[in-house]
Amino acid sequence: MRKQWLMGLALSLVLLAGCSASNVVKTYESGQDSVMVTYQELKDGTWKCEDTVYPYRLELTGTLPNAQADSHYVVLSQREDITFEEVSQWLLSSVTPFDPDDYILVEMN
Repeated sequence: MRKQWLMGLALSLVLLAGCSASNVVKTYESGQDSVMVTYQELKDGTWKCEDTVYPYRLELTGTLPNAQADSHYVVLSQREDITFEEVSQWLLSSVTPFDPDDYILVEMN
C-alpha cells in the first residue's frame, strides 16, 4: 500500500513539474539597452510579445533621410520580408496603416 502511494506521489510530482516547465528560452525586458517592449524567445524558435506569437525576429539597419548615422530596428514579424523602409515609414507617418498582429517594433537604436 505504501509503495503504491509513493509511486502515485512520484507520478504526481513528475506531471506537475512537466506542466510548470517554462517554454521561454530568454526574456528581453523593456528598459534594458534598446528594448522598448518586453518580449520572449520561445523554445520552438518563435518569439512572443504580449499574447501574439511571431515566427520571425528581424534585425533591420538603414539610414533615415537627413540622418548622420544608421538606425537599427528589431521587429517581431509574421512575415520574413519586412523592410527597414516599411518600419521607418510607419514610424515617420501617422497615416501608414499598421497591424500589430503583422509585426511589432521591439527594439530601436
